[in-house]
Amino acid sequence: MTSEHDRTPSVQDDFLQTLVRGKTTVNVFLVKGIKLSGQLAAYDQFVVLLESGTGVQLIFKHAISTVLPVDGRGQAREPTAVPVSGDKPNHARGRVR
Repeated sequence: MTSEHDRTPSVQDDFLQTLVRGKTTVNVFLVKGIKLSGQLAAYDQFVVLLESGTGVQLIFKHAISTVLPVDGRGQAREPTAVPVSGDKPNHARGRVR
């Protein structure tokens, strides 16, 4: 039996698969601030494998903050709709009594 989650493509999986297939060099930033660089070799639900000149590292996804392609290009998507009005938000302050 499959759940709704199993049938719906994941943005995360799509992004990681694109990086793996393209053998794209990435910077992986961990939540502790450490930056790792290399190519994503594989991934699953819990981990990613990062290959670099020093070997292969198994990185738990819960420790990852950001994955950034070094060339600045990730998976191409349609631009997100933005409001066309040039109105700025009203930041009027009220007096505190």
